Parts: sequence; structure tokens; C-alpha cells
Amino acid sequence: MTVNAGAAANGDGLRTAKITALFCALAAALYTAVDAEPSPIALLFFSTAPLISVILWLERDAHRTGVGAVHDLGLLLWFGWLVVIPWYSWKTRGLAGWRLCVGLFALIGSAYVGAYLAFVLRYCARYFQSG
Repeated sequence: MTVNAGAAANGDGLRTAKITALFCALAAALYTAVDAEPSPIALLFFSTAPLISVILWLERDAHRTGVGAVHDLGLLLWFGWLVVIPWYSWKTRGLAGWRLCVGLFALIGSAYVGAYLAFVLRYCARYFQSG
């Protein structure tokens, strides 16, 4: 059985980022749903783990595509991810890069979205319970 190395690196790395983002979103939603304050290390993990997993995927994908050949791409991505991700998406995927850009930003913000959705659901449940 042969495996396409480009597809394997692309799919496996993004799958890791998706799993990380899903875990952070579910954990943040659980903390919000039970109205508990997570420890500072948990908060740090929820806010940085999806970003780090996306940066690691971008480094592997940049190495595969040959775009963004700078000395320390990881540091550049860490400090300038808000600007570099749209640039990289456009440069490597063309007009279809907007889907990649939106997807990567969704992965990065997944913990915040999960916590917000849990808050809205908890608020709605309390509102309809009392009224």
C-alpha cells in the first residue's frame, strides 16, 4: 500500500489540529456549563494549544509547498499569525485559500466559541426555567 506523502502530512497534521481544537472547545464548554473557573494552566492550554497546533501544521505545509522559506517560520507565525495565515492561504491556495484561512481561524478560536455557546445555552436554560 502506497501513501501519498504530501496528502498524509497535510491530512494527519490538520487532523491533530482539529482534535486539539475539539478537545479545547469541549473542555471550555464543560467548564462554562458547570460555571466553574478553570485553573490558570488550563486557561493557558485552552487559548494556546489550538494556535500552536495550527502553527505546527503551517510549518509542515510550508516545508511541503516551499512557500515562506524564512529562517524561523515558527517564530514568524507565532508573532504574526493574524497577518501571516491569510497571506499564506492566499499564496498557496489562490482564491480558494479563503476556505483554509477561515478554517484555521476557526480552529484557533474554537475554545472561545465553545465556551460562548455553552454560556448561551446555560443562559437560555435558566431563562426558560424561571419564566
